[in-house]
Amino acid sequence: MRFYLFASLVAGLLLGAVVCAGCGRGPKLVNATGIVKYKDKPIPGADVLMMSDANGAPSMARTDEQGHFTVTTDGKPGAWVGSYRVAITAARNKREVSASQALTMTSEQIAANREDLIPIKYNNFESSGLTATVAADPSANQFVFDLK
Repeated sequence: MRFYLFASLVAGLLLGAVVCAGCGRGPKLVNATGIVKYKDKPIPGADVLMMSDANGAPSMARTDEQGHFTVTTDGKPGAWVGSYRVAITAARNKREVSASQALTMTSEQIAANREDLIPIKYNNFESSGLTATVAADPSANQFVFDLK
């Protein structure tokens, strides 16, 4: 009886070790950074969205004051290795609006208060024409999106 109990315990531990051997392995996120420019000038506050051709999780970033960005996926730094379609948005309010004012504004008023900083064709994956390929080597993942 003790032998079977011991054998069951050992078998369970071995099974657990085999299952956990794969834990933490598999595809990993790879560091990916870049810069967004429009007419050769950096664009601060631009949102960069990268949609994988193979993986469902989008990668995203927001540019800093110098137009630089670092990509995240599911809130973690990096992106999966592979090909991506890219969309970029960059807009600001023409005038500041309080939170209470924003709640009472119509969609027409919101649109009238918005100033696009880049052509709107870049807001869409289909019309932007932008792509990125994330490589396993992070040093190869320095993207420059110089919009015209």
